[in-house]
Amino acid sequence: MPGFIRSSIVAYIAVVNLTFATAFSVPERGGLLRYSCSSSSLSSPVEAPPAFALQAAASSTTLDAQTIVNSSPNLTPTGGDLKAWAKGFTTCPSELPPTILDLDLPADFPVGTYYRNGHARFEADDGTKVLHPFDGDGMIVAMTFDPEKKRMLFRNKFVETKGYMEDKATGKMSARGLFGTMRSGGILANAFRMDYKNVANTNVVHCGDSLYALWEGGLPYCLNPLTLENKNGPGLAVKFDPIVGSTITVFELDQETFRSSKPSFPSIISEGPGLIHDFIITDNYCIFNINECSLDGKNGLKALCGLSGFASAIDIDVSATQTSIVLIPRNLFDETEGVTGIDYLTDERISVCRVPNHFNFHFGNAFEDEDGNVVFDTVQTTEIDLSGMSDLNDVPVWDLPAPFDLITPNTLVRYTIDVNNKCISSVTAPKTLSTRIPEFPSLPKEMSARKHRYLYPVAAHKQIEVDLNKKGSGPAGALQKVDTENPELTETFTFEPYEFPGEAVFAAKAGRDITQPGQEDAGYLLVHIVNGKDITTDFAIFDVEGKGSLEKGPILRQELPTFLPHMLHGNFFDGVTFDFESASKLS
Repeated sequence: MPGFIRSSIVAYIAVVNLTFATAFSVPERGGLLRYSCSSSSLSSPVEAPPAFALQAAASSTTLDAQTIVNSSPNLTPTGGDLKAWAKGFTTCPSELPPTILDLDLPADFPVGTYYRNGHARFEADDGTKVLHPFDGDGMIVAMTFDPEKKRMLFRNKFVETKGYMEDKATGKMSARGLFGTMRSGGILANAFRMDYKNVANTNVVHCGDSLYALWEGGLPYCLNPLTLENKNGPGLAVKFDPIVGSTITVFELDQETFRSSKPSFPSIISEGPGLIHDFIITDNYCIFNINECSLDGKNGLKALCGLSGFASAIDIDVSATQTSIVLIPRNLFDETEGVTGIDYLTDERISVCRVPNHFNFHFGNAFEDEDGNVVFDTVQTTEIDLSGMSDLNDVPVWDLPAPFDLITPNTLVRYTIDVNNKCISSVTAPKTLSTRIPEFPSLPKEMSARKHRYLYPVAAHKQIEVDLNKKGSGPAGALQKVDTENPELTETFTFEPYEFPGEAVFAAKAGRDITQPGQEDAGYLLVHIVNGKDITTDFAIFDVEGKGSLEKGPILRQELPTFLPHMLHGNFFDGVTFDFESASKLS
C-alpha cells in the first residue's frame, strides 16, 4: 500500500449529479473496502456483447445434480418459483426492538454486528402502491453476535426519513419515487412535482458511534447503531435536475467522523446523463464504468407531467460498441488546484480504456498486478432499459406476468486493463467466471483492492444456456464460491425453488488473517433467505473454508422472528457490540 493510505481513512464516496451512483470504499486492517450502493438517482444535493466467447463455468457441486421438481407452472427457466418470488415483496409486518435470541454460533465466530439495508415497505396506508422495489422505504436489520454465550441481539426498524414519517402521519404516499411510484392523489398531485423521496434503502455503514443509511439520490441518514433510531432529524430535500450533463465527485472520508480530511474532492464531468451504481478502487485509482447515455425527451416530458418515473428519462445506448472504463488517480485528493470539473475525455491525468459495450450494476473487486495492470471483476449485461418504467400503469414490476423475460442475463467477467496503453491487455484476455446469472458479488472486506481468488455471488437456481443476445433471466436461488483462478472449480449451493437468498456477507473467523496465503476463505457467509411460499425469512451461516465447504450447506439456519422481504446491501462490522441485557430492556 502506498503512503497515501492512512488508517484513519474510511471511505470513498462518489456523488453524481444527473447520474445514478453512490459507492463507498473503506480501508480496514491494511486493506481497502468498497461499500457499494444499489439504488438510483437523477440528482444529488452535496454503466454489443463482449467480443470474446462466453463459456459457462463448470461447477464442482453435486447439489446442482439434484432434480428440481417442476411441480409448479410458475417456475422460471432458471428454476425459481415466480409467484413465491413476487411474495417476497410483501411489506415487513413488524419492527422489533433489541431482542436477545439463542443462536448456536461456532466457537470461532467473530464478535460483531451484521447490518443490512433494503426496501421493506411496498404500499402506503391508503393503498397507493410502490411500483418498483428501489422506491420502497428502507429498513435496517441489525444482528449483533455473542459467540461465547451463543446468542444474538436482533432488531429491525424502518429508516425514519422525512418521506417515511410524512407517509405515516398522513396515511398517504407523500412523495414520488425515482422509478415510477406516484404520490397519492392521481395525476394532478404528481404533475410538475420535481421532488422525490429519499428512501435511504440501499446500504449501511458503521462509523465511529453512528450508523449511516445510504441512498444514491440524497444525503445519508445518521442513525443510532443500537436502537436504529434517527439521530439527526429529517434529511435534505432532493429534486430532479433536467439539465443534461453529469458530474462525478469523489470524497475520501474518515472512519470516525464520516468527514473528509483531504484538501480536495476530485470531480469529472461528461456530456449527457449517466447510469452509475457502483465503482471500485485500487492502490492508485478510483474506477468507474461509464456508458453512452442520453436524455429521452419523450419520457422526460412524461416524468415532468407525473405520468412516469424520473429514471425512465435516461436512455442507455444499446447500439454503442464500447463502454468507457474511467480511472481517476487517487493522488488528486492531495492536489489543491485543477481537480474539479475535469473533462475525463481530454484530461491526460484521467485514463480511459474502451472495452466491449456492456452495463454493470456491481463490481466484485479490483487490484493492480505486478506489471501495473488493473484487474477487475464485474457483473455485466449487454443492455438495460429503463423506459419500461414509464408504462407500469400502476402495476408493480413484480406483479408483471413475466418480468424476467424482459431482462438480459448477467455474467461475471474478469478484465485486465493495460493502464499504460489504455486498453484491454493483449496478454490476458477477458475471462468469464460465471454464467449462472450471478449478482451481488461479495468478498472479504480485508481483500478489497488486494489480489483475491474467491468471490461469493448469488446465482440462479439452476444453470441455463446463456445467450447474451436474448432476454431471459431469473431470480437468485443459489450461492456460489467462484474461483477466479480456476472457474471450473467453482462451488454452488442451491436452495428450494421458493427460496431466494440475498447478498452474502463475509465474516472472517476469529483470530484468522485472511490476507495471508491460503487463508483467504477462512470465514463464514451470512445470508438472509426469503421463503416466498410461507412468507418467512431465515438467517443462515455457511462455513466456506476449504474445498467443497459451501456445498455442504449451512452450518446454522434459523427462522427470524419477523418476515424480511428481498433487501439490498449489508456489511459485517467486526468488534461492534453492545450490552445485551441493557439493550433488551430498551423495549
